[in-house]
Amino acid sequence: MNEENVSEKRLDDVEIVNQEVQRISKEEVRTAMKRMKNGKAIGPDDIPMEAWRCLGEMAMEFLTRLFNGILESERMPEEWRRSVLVPIFKNKRDVQDCNNYRGIKLMSKSMKLWERVVEARLRSED
Repeated sequence: MNEENVSEKRLDDVEIVNQEVQRISKEEVRTAMKRMKNGKAIGPDDIPMEAWRCLGEMAMEFLTRLFNGILESERMPEEWRRSVLVPIFKNKRDVQDCNNYRGIKLMSKSMKLWERVVEARLRSED
């Protein structure tokens, strides 16, 4: 997460409210999908963002059901815990020096959509 996105709130300052969480709507999924970019590397599930977009309304239905299932079960799919770490050379100095690489983590696009939906809800609470 970027420094600019870090909330100033501390956990000590957050009021805990025990209430039922509102179901995720197709509109929330649609908004999250609009924020995702095409042409990005795929994660371990081999599903590119373009595939979800090509499925259109069928994808919205499926993802909305999936995300609401996650809310109800309080469990994310086990596959989402996996990622692929890819070293990217910074084009500086010695190719054999590990310090001249940065890592990028390739994760499931479905999980990234889930994160965007949750993030949007958290930001709307501020």
